[in-house]
Amino acid sequence: MKLRIQNHAPEGFIALDNSALIYPPTEALYNANTFRISLDLRQTIKKEILELAVHDMLERCSYAKVSLHTGFFWYYLSPNEESIVVHEEGAYPSGRFSFKENHGYLFKVLYSDHRIAIECFHALTDGSGALAYLKLLVERYCQLDGIGEFQFPGGLIFSRRPGNQEFSDPFQHLYDKTLPSYPSISKAYHRKGNGTYDDRVKVVSASIQTSQIKERAKARGVTIGEYLSSVYIYVLEQLQIEEIPQRKRRKPIRLSVPMNLRRIFGYDTMRNFTLFAVIGIEPALGFSTFEEVVKEVHLQMAMAQDTKRLLSQIHRNVGGERNPLIRFAPNALKNPLFKLLSDYLGDDQYSGVISNLGQIALPQCLEDSVLRMDFHLSPGLMNKVAAAVIGYRDTIVVNFTSFLNTDTELERRFCTHLVEDGISVSLSTNRKPDREE
Repeated sequence: MKLRIQNHAPEGFIALDNSALIYPPTEALYNANTFRISLDLRQTIKKEILELAVHDMLERCSYAKVSLHTGFFWYYLSPNEESIVVHEEGAYPSGRFSFKENHGYLFKVLYSDHRIAIECFHALTDGSGALAYLKLLVERYCQLDGIGEFQFPGGLIFSRRPGNQEFSDPFQHLYDKTLPSYPSISKAYHRKGNGTYDDRVKVVSASIQTSQIKERAKARGVTIGEYLSSVYIYVLEQLQIEEIPQRKRRKPIRLSVPMNLRRIFGYDTMRNFTLFAVIGIEPALGFSTFEEVVKEVHLQMAMAQDTKRLLSQIHRNVGGERNPLIRFAPNALKNPLFKLLSDYLGDDQYSGVISNLGQIALPQCLEDSVLRMDFHLSPGLMNKVAAAVIGYRDTIVVNFTSFLNTDTELERRFCTHLVEDGISVSLSTNRKPDREE
C-alpha cells in the first residue's frame, strides 16, 4: 500500500500532523517526548516470532513505516524501507530515542521473558494510537506462536485494508478560521524536588483493585480518572504549602490531562489526535480540602471536553501552523521559537501530567494469559515526575516516572492518600537502593 500524502507538504513528503509539530524541535535529553505501553503474557516471548509479528504489523500499518527528517523549513516523514530492530528491554523505560540505532523508526518494539512493549516517539502517534499498534502486534504474535487467534475489542482489524482515516490529520479538517483562539493561562507551580537527578527514568508502580477505587470514586460522583487527578492535585497542594509558607506567593496547581478526541469527534486516525485539559486549583485563595479539589476537577473536566472549547484550541494550534511567518521560517529560526511555545503553552502552565488510557478490554481467550499491562510516560525537566494510568481485568496500574534519584515524596503521599481512603495499594519499582547516586 502506498503512503498517502497529507496536508501542506511538497510532493514526495509526508507532513507531520498538527500535534506532532512541536515534538522534533523540542526533543532533548530531559524532554524525550516518548512513552511506553506493554503487555505481559504467561507464555515466554520468542524473539524470532516477535520479529515476524512486527514485520506483519508494519505490512498492515504501512503508515508506521516512516522515518523523521529535517528539512530547511520543516520536519517531515518519509517511507522507511529499513528492517525494524527488536530490542531486549532494559531497566529504564521511556528514555530518549536513538533513531539511528532503531533504523530510523519512530517506535521501538521491546521484549523480555514475558513482556511485549512498544515505546513510541510522540511525533508518530499518541497513546491511543500506540495501544492500537500493541494490540495488533500481540494478536499477530499469539497467532504465529500458536497461543490462539483472536481480536481485541474495538481495535484495528488485521486482515482489513486500512481505512482512509487511519493516516489523516483530523485537526486540519476541524480547523475553523472564524473561531477565536483559546486563551492562554498563567504560570503554574513546579515542584523542584530534593536531591540529585539524572536522565534514567525511575519508576514507582502502584497496582490498585479496580473495584475498590471505582467504589470510592462513585461515592463522590466522579470517574476514576477524575479521582486520581484529584489525589495528584491534593498532594501537590500539600507539598507547595510546605515549600512556600506565604500563601500570597503560591502559584496555581494544575495538571495536564490528555483527552482522546477520537471518541468526541468520531475519527479513527492512527496519528496524534489529543488535546490537553488543564485542570487545578488556586492556592492563593486558601487551602482546598480533598472534597473541594474533587468538585473542581469534575467541573473543569466537563468544561474541558466541551466541543466549542476544543475547536477553539484547534483553531489556535492549526492557525499557528498555517501562519506564513511560521510555515516558511527556516528551522534554524523556528526551533527556538517552538521551544518557547512548548514552555509557554505547555510546561509553564501545569504542575504535572497524568495520562489515563482507561480500561483495556481483553479478548476472552487471552484473559488467563495476561499477567500485567503497563503505561509509562517520559518526565520532563520542569516537571520531573509524571503519572500514567492503565487498567486491565480488575487492576489499575498507576506508574510514576521520575528523573529524581532519591526523592519519592510525591509518590509516597499519593499512595498513602489512597490507602487512607480505603484502597489497597501494591507497590513495585525499578529503583536500585544500593545504587550510588
